[in-house]
Amino acid sequence: MPRRRNEVFKLPEKIEAALLSPFILGVARSVQGVVKELQEKGPSWSGEFANSWEIASPSQVTSGSGAPGAPQRLLAPILTPNEYKFKPEVKYYIANKAPHADIALDLKEGRFWPNGEPIAQRKVVVAGSRPSGPHIRGAVQPGEGNATSSAEQDWYTRYIQERRIDKTISLYMDQALRNVKL
Repeated sequence: MPRRRNEVFKLPEKIEAALLSPFILGVARSVQGVVKELQEKGPSWSGEFANSWEIASPSQVTSGSGAPGAPQRLLAPILTPNEYKFKPEVKYYIANKAPHADIALDLKEGRFWPNGEPIAQRKVVVAGSRPSGPHIRGAVQPGEGNATSSAEQDWYTRYIQERRIDKTISLYMDQALRNVKL
């Protein structure tokens, strides 16, 4: 008899978890979609930068391998019902842990040299000349020269300013909530 009583006491928690699950999964899929877009839009030569994204929830962190190669899908940690309900409005943090992340995000100047072609899935966006000395990653002038860029200059800043994150979150949340059966 005590076992049944324990199950009865846990029933409200189970119902709450079931009701919240579309929202929790929608938020997780949204953040995974944002990381996928950042991998697609950002520079990609060896693949190390694209595979260095990290998603953190209040209790867990999932990190890319940082390994060379094609961008690998990164799964978000699933929030608990209490994290979804009671934690701050921001449920996840996204960061890139590559040593050269600030340069790849066009937030800091760096030095560049020809290093082959980007990985197979990525095309060169612009090729030409680059002034000597430190400069922003995507600042390649069309014309003669060996300089190339696999992402447009200021790609990350534009991604944020154009509110692409909001559009991606809305898309995945709409999909998750459309599948709710009442």
